[in-house]
Amino acid sequence: AFSPSRLDYGDPGGTFRQSLSASFDKPLRQMLKNHLGHRLPEILKALGMPAFQHLYEIEAVAYNDGCHLDRHVDTAGDRGVSGPQPRVDRRISAVYYFHRAPKSFTGGLLRLYPLLPGPSIDIEPEQNLLVAFPAFAPHEVKPVCCPSGSFADSRFTVNFWLHTAPSS
Repeated sequence: AFSPSRLDYGDPGGTFRQSLSASFDKPLRQMLKNHLGHRLPEILKALGMPAFQHLYEIEAVAYNDGCHLDRHVDTAGDRGVSGPQPRVDRRISAVYYFHRAPKSFTGGLLRLYPLLPGPSIDIEPEQNLLVAFPAFAPHEVKPVCCPSGSFADSRFTVNFWLHTAPSS
């Protein structure tokens, strides 16, 4: 059920984000929410964030040969007639990596850019690794090299965004 990834805040040429995305059925979505929820206190502590009422946004993404995602922040939003609308309700971004073993691709590093002057951090997409960061942190996915071109050899992720729940 994977299809070309959509970019909420516009990509008319289709060059900013090249990947395939899919959503999950309700039971699997709930299992993933529960899994991340068990890790949430540890994530909040590591990020120095207080607990907050939250909602989840979840997608699966496959990056095959040449796929990438240019530098961006996850608080950008839908591109309307008047331009991008911010997604300030996104507070945390998290990426869970999985792939065929042995790994059949190279590249696909997650590059996190500093908020203050300093070096960027490159994170290797390793099996069963969960990476969480503030949604406003600039980041990108470097190009993937997958010589076989086989979908099963792709760099796979489950992407999570935790939003501030609307007040009632």
